[in-house]
Amino acid sequence: MDRFTRFQERNKKRMDAQGEVNKHFIFKGYPSIKIELNTTDSGEDIYSVQAAVVNQQEKDKAYIYTQWEDSLDIGSVWGAKGLHWLIAEEIVVIKDVKWHKYLAYLCNIEVEDTWGYFKGPEKNYVNIKNEYGASLESLQKPVLVLPENVLGFADKIVIKQRPWLVQEWDAISSPGLVYYSLRATTVSKETIAEHVGEDVYIERAVNNISDIVITPEEDPNVSDLYHIGYNIDIVVETHAGYFVYDNNNIKIKKHTGNSVTFSIPFGVSQVTIETKDNNNNIIRRTYKAG
Repeated sequence: MDRFTRFQERNKKRMDAQGEVNKHFIFKGYPSIKIELNTTDSGEDIYSVQAAVVNQQEKDKAYIYTQWEDSLDIGSVWGAKGLHWLIAEEIVVIKDVKWHKYLAYLCNIEVEDTWGYFKGPEKNYVNIKNEYGASLESLQKPVLVLPENVLGFADKIVIKQRPWLVQEWDAISSPGLVYYSLRATTVSKETIAEHVGEDVYIERAVNNISDIVITPEEDPNVSDLYHIGYNIDIVVETHAGYFVYDNNNIKIKKHTGNSVTFSIPFGVSQVTIETKDNNNNIIRRTYKAG
């Protein structure tokens, strides 16, 4: 064995030992805690992992470290000591380490038995004012982050007697999470009286069909022209994953070998798509939104 080979082996052992030391420092240190995930609706089956949760004082985000064999799904919600964290992103560590690092939101709202994160426009305004002594008008839109799509366009969600209107949502940028853009609105006194004592409740929009899945093949009046609303999930069947469209601004939410799910966002008037049937025949359809 030559000198260089011995140097490489010695260096590798030193790096492995350092990785083990860092691993034990994280998972046996002060921020280490067992976090739990309910794997059934009843909450009877509890799955837990040992993790290190680094949450700065008065911050609504945290870093969660888990051991290499314990990976967390994006969009999953983990809890400990009455707190809940929504896993938003896995942070890739360039250095070769033996743990996972995640960015998580500290949940502060529960919508239909689903924990989520709500950030109102006043929060940054208050923080800026306190930190700099400034008096600024917040232009930030409130955002609601949930692990699943429970709201539709024009639905109203009332949080501690303050109503918000769903303007738009994004389920594409971060798979596993749904980001809702909200704006302040009003609700009737009758609605408020009906939900006295409830911290959060939803007032569905009249004739809101944003969650309806439309499969043209099931329409008895099949044609090549369809009139559709904005942000409605459209599912079309295809063969071998073939899908061609003439407008790059549509939102493709799911693309598999036999179907495609997409929607038409605001600002797009129409799109023409092409799919194939099982005989490789091209089927062309046009969707007009409005």
